[in-house]
Amino acid sequence: MSESAHETHSFGEFTLDVTRGCLLHNQDDIKLRPKSFEVLRYMVEHSGRLISKDELIHAVWVNTTVTDDSLVQCLKDIRHALHDQPQRIIKTIHGRGYIFDNQVTHSPAAAPGINVNPTANVQIVIDELEVNDAEVDRMPSAKPISRVGMDRPIMRLMVLPFRMLRPDPEVDFLAFSVPDAVAGALSLLDSVVVRSPTSASRYASDTVDLKQIAEETQAEAVLTGTILSSGKVIRVTCELLEAPNGTVLWWYEPQVSMSDLFELQDHLVRGIVESLSLSLSEREHGRLKRDVPVSSLTYEYYLRANEHSSRGLAGFRNLTMARDLYLRCVETDPRYAPAWAQLGRCYRLIGKGVEDGSENLARAESAFTRALELNPDSPSAHSQYAFLEAELGRAKTAIARLLRCAGSGSTSPDLFVALVLCCRFCGLLDSSLASHERARKLDPQIASSVSHTHYQMGDYDRALRDVAVGAWAVVGMTLGTMGRVDAALDAFRKLEQSRMPVPMQAFIGAWRAMLEGNRQESLNACEACIKHYLDPEGVFYMGLIMAHLGESERALVVLEHSMDRGFSSFQVLSTIPWFDELRSSAKFQQLLNRANAEWIEAQKIYESAGGPRLLASV
Repeated sequence: MSESAHETHSFGEFTLDVTRGCLLHNQDDIKLRPKSFEVLRYMVEHSGRLISKDELIHAVWVNTTVTDDSLVQCLKDIRHALHDQPQRIIKTIHGRGYIFDNQVTHSPAAAPGINVNPTANVQIVIDELEVNDAEVDRMPSAKPISRVGMDRPIMRLMVLPFRMLRPDPEVDFLAFSVPDAVAGALSLLDSVVVRSPTSASRYASDTVDLKQIAEETQAEAVLTGTILSSGKVIRVTCELLEAPNGTVLWWYEPQVSMSDLFELQDHLVRGIVESLSLSLSEREHGRLKRDVPVSSLTYEYYLRANEHSSRGLAGFRNLTMARDLYLRCVETDPRYAPAWAQLGRCYRLIGKGVEDGSENLARAESAFTRALELNPDSPSAHSQYAFLEAELGRAKTAIARLLRCAGSGSTSPDLFVALVLCCRFCGLLDSSLASHERARKLDPQIASSVSHTHYQMGDYDRALRDVAVGAWAVVGMTLGTMGRVDAALDAFRKLEQSRMPVPMQAFIGAWRAMLEGNRQESLNACEACIKHYLDPEGVFYMGLIMAHLGESERALVVLEHSMDRGFSSFQVLSTIPWFDELRSSAKFQQLLNRANAEWIEAQKIYESAGGPRLLASV
């Protein structure tokens, strides 16, 4: 291409490079969709005069019938790219049209400082493929991240809950469920670490503090959004912001209906991937295309259910509603893997919170198995299933599977959060700590059960320091073991007022009564917990209480029962002082030998699955 043929139009700090097909701000490319570029070009070439809507539409959409909305969306894209929200450059003359009101320098020659050699790393920023205009106008405009001065690509993304501009009980669930679904889809990618709305909710406010988010979570980009419903129309406004400087990386403002919700999620995911310049492998592209619901109704059920189940056991009374919605979801689409995974989680939590939950746990197993048959790459399904496997006595199997997933390149911190618990159930306490540290390297504020690991290692200060949001007993347990009885009782009594499920009330009651000196009440609560609580670690703690209360024979039986159900820790049995009265017993020595053998087997599995290599840099 000769320099004499290079056509540009300059105005203010911007240059519209017609030959290269891009808009420049100083020397930085600003991405525009094809039609938005053509609208801007027409207005620049006819600057200073009134241009009607009809003239613009006929000039840009030649021999094509489109609505005014197509033009309006293009003008939004252009104003966003030009930072012209006050309409100082493109002025709207109501009822008549628009004026491009800025001095323009037209240059057919090469623009100073611009290399027009087509082989010199020129970036073409207009999409090469035209598609149906109605579809194009629904897609976001994006400003790519400038890599100048950055020593590494953006890897950590925080997705905040969206904000409802006006309460509407029919659509309020979208404020959590839409960004949560976006985070879930992005978690399938190995090239980005995503913090979901559940864990990021503390940072949601009318004014987002990007500096605080960057400092505390190391997030490099933050997705924010608002929702406003009017009749059947839902207006969504999203911004992808660079942290901590607040640069707008991408902006999207569609108007959708309930039937468009999956398309909305898909466009958000694709827009984020493009705007963060994520280089996806063929495998990752395949993952993004795998979980597509067959109908809008299926997806609406799924989003509504996610909102009901978001608080887990803390919102126990909502779990049955979530379960019923997930069931409707898989009835309408039996091949929608995310719904099966969430249904499995729901059954597991319900099973933990009812007096006889074995039937719910069996249903959870079936649901997780189905989810992984449909999508074997889902880190959420793998991590949630691992919790169930550990509670069913298969922690070693879960460790091997989680390490295989992590070794395949997944950057999901949830896999390592699950490893924290599974390693602890097998007595691999150092590996449990290393798993927590690995999860924190990926997401510096992710919650795990590591406080129980610290407790079992006798590191009570760290147990209190690393308590996860939502942990419901370990604070009181730790304080009580440290001898801070009044503080422990205060923690347990507050929990008892929160109307927790019956098995957990028994667990709390056993600790509280022991610390109060109500021996028989504590023992009765221990027996109720052993009978109804389906977590073998919880059963172990009941054995610990019984040993402390001098019920040595019963404590030995309960400790053996916890090992039969899947919790075994040689280090804990060897070191916790509350077991001192049991150490002279032949039965206790048998339990120690068994725990040691279990530890050796688990360590071999951990090593053969690549655990030391994966966690070596922690």
